[in-house]
Amino acid sequence: MMVIPDEIKDLFRRDNVTAETARHIRLRFFDEDVKLLYPEDTLYPSDDLFPMDQEPCYVIENDQISYESLCLTESLCDDEDLILGACDASELVVIVADVHQDLTGKEFIATLEIGGYEMSLGIYRVDSFERQADRRLKKIIAYSRMTRFRKDSASWYQGLKFPLTLRQFRDSMCEYIGVKQIETSLPLDNMMITKTIDPKQLNAWGVLQLICEINGCFAHVDKTGRLKYVFLGTAGLFPSEELFPDEQLYPSGMEDNENTEILNYYVQSATKYKDYVTKSIDRIQIRQEEGDVGIEYGPGTNCYVIQGNFLVYGKSSDELLQIASTIYENISGRTYRPCKIVGPALPWVEPGDGILCYTSDDVIETYCLKRTMRGIQAMRDTFEAKGKPQQVQRFGIQTQLIQLEGKSAVIKKSVEEVSVRVNDLKEFTEAQVKIMADEILAEVTRAQKEEEALAASIRIQADQIAMKVSKGEVSSQLSIEPDEINLKTNRLSWESDYSTMTRDGKLTCQNIHAINGYFSGQLETDVFFAGDNAVQFGDFYVTADGSNILRSTDGSVSIQTAAGGPFGSYTTIYLKSKSGSTELSDHHLNTSLVEVGSVFANDDVNIKNGWTKYWSCVEMFDELYDSVSDRRLKNSINYIENEKALKALLSVNPCLFKYNNPVNPHRTKDDWGIGIIAQDSIENLKDYPIITTGHDGYYRVDYEGFIPLLISAIKELYNKIQS
Repeated sequence: MMVIPDEIKDLFRRDNVTAETARHIRLRFFDEDVKLLYPEDTLYPSDDLFPMDQEPCYVIENDQISYESLCLTESLCDDEDLILGACDASELVVIVADVHQDLTGKEFIATLEIGGYEMSLGIYRVDSFERQADRRLKKIIAYSRMTRFRKDSASWYQGLKFPLTLRQFRDSMCEYIGVKQIETSLPLDNMMITKTIDPKQLNAWGVLQLICEINGCFAHVDKTGRLKYVFLGTAGLFPSEELFPDEQLYPSGMEDNENTEILNYYVQSATKYKDYVTKSIDRIQIRQEEGDVGIEYGPGTNCYVIQGNFLVYGKSSDELLQIASTIYENISGRTYRPCKIVGPALPWVEPGDGILCYTSDDVIETYCLKRTMRGIQAMRDTFEAKGKPQQVQRFGIQTQLIQLEGKSAVIKKSVEEVSVRVNDLKEFTEAQVKIMADEILAEVTRAQKEEEALAASIRIQADQIAMKVSKGEVSSQLSIEPDEINLKTNRLSWESDYSTMTRDGKLTCQNIHAINGYFSGQLETDVFFAGDNAVQFGDFYVTADGSNILRSTDGSVSIQTAAGGPFGSYTTIYLKSKSGSTELSDHHLNTSLVEVGSVFANDDVNIKNGWTKYWSCVEMFDELYDSVSDRRLKNSINYIENEKALKALLSVNPCLFKYNNPVNPHRTKDDWGIGIIAQDSIENLKDYPIITTGHDGYYRVDYEGFIPLLISAIKELYNKIQS
């Protein structure tokens, strides 16, 4: 209720029109938003209390206002029953004359002056400015700043940094909308808000309703253009109609409330009221959707249901009980008489204030849920409050939203079915059981964002039991019917005492008895393996792909046959050991004359003749290569000097010796050998490639290399003899 001097109130209560009670309406229009500073809610009356730095672009006075055409409508809730969180916009309608400037879309402040006191009737924006039948006249229809909340705020919501408190949430929204709030603390301001929806569109008006709903209040843009949160005051007690008018037996808590207006005068012929008083809300239920069990708080039966409020999605039962108790505290005990009271204009009364009207035979104790103020000089107020004896829920604050969090348990009972459905939107899971006359169905589903949908169901009918588990397009199904069992799946596995099968098809059975059939694929036991390309027996396997290979499992022996080539069909034997690999082919070598081993220091391949001698393949190759003496195969040719050759040979001292460890296996330590000692002659023979070092570090003597030296030495001796 606005605070204005009592003497000004008395002027409004007078039912006669005098110079003192004459009213003056003034409409000041601006090119931009009206910017006013209110140090308190006392609505001007001086420039000190109502500073304005703006100059209006247009002003309409009484002389331009069509007689008594002013109509101001304000309401908290105009529904047939009390709806928490309602936030209706105020409407001002007036007909003006001789206004040639188009005022559509302009914001203005309407004031009412009486007895030298000017008070605000509110700040409005022109919604329509239409010419009337009388071409001089135009009708202005304007609404309060509450209409700013009729704005899509999905981008604002998506841009919030969750979690945040309810206070931060509502402050951020009002800043986004561009409406200031009257400083106040709501009961649930400290409640944490998390992101529970993913909206493509989100009406800020609906969000404001949800904020007010869980705080047990309403929202209204007052006459200063600011958002105000309205709580209904506690109503009176009505023990019995027969006890009236004894005030001690008929106590009225509303009468002592500073926000209650007592009507001493009203228009009896236009005033109507019900014979009943609405029953106090004595129970609160919070649920996600119809049928959801939710939580309940309060001892009574007149239950107020809060449904689909996304601000409480994901809350635990304890948190929901705390929220319900807060709502209960702010709405329980509020009883009122539905009515429509017509009386003198009382512009200081605001929506949500209490109204106490004493009639000739009754007391009307109610709330100003809606008021309509008409006229100027003959200004009248109509106060209304609608309501049923018991709460009848109609959910008008429903918005189609994609929910991210939320829990519900819905129980449905009808003659067709009994069902239970429980879901957890945060975990993306839902389970339900339906019982019908001819069927029982149980289902569990889950679908988390990017993952494929998971679902499992069991359906029981008189002639079938069907089970299905699916992930996206992949599913496993089992159907049990009187004459068959049908199983369909992508992968099958089982485990029992005598047999198992893995999901990749590996079957293990203790006993298999097969009468006929065809086997394809591969067969494997501890010592036997048969596949598409090979058959294995113990340590050897044979190919079956045309490659004609018999091979040991360790790879040391391999026999392969082949056809074609210059020699026709032939067989190759591959031998592999730590010292290397050997290939024996029937058209390359006589395998009976070849022996490979490490008995020779150089791991040479040796060919054995029919007696006892071993021939080194390396030596044989060297001999064969060195016997080729074509000039075309040689370069850097330096002829040996005869004199130097004779001198080198004279330094060589031949000797007899025995080997410490004979390299040749057919020699013993007692056998004599003949030759030279490499170390004795290495210096004198350094110019000739006769003494070399083997890969094992021992010196070797190329005795055949002495032949060219001997030839040169003989030539030198011959020349000397001739001379």
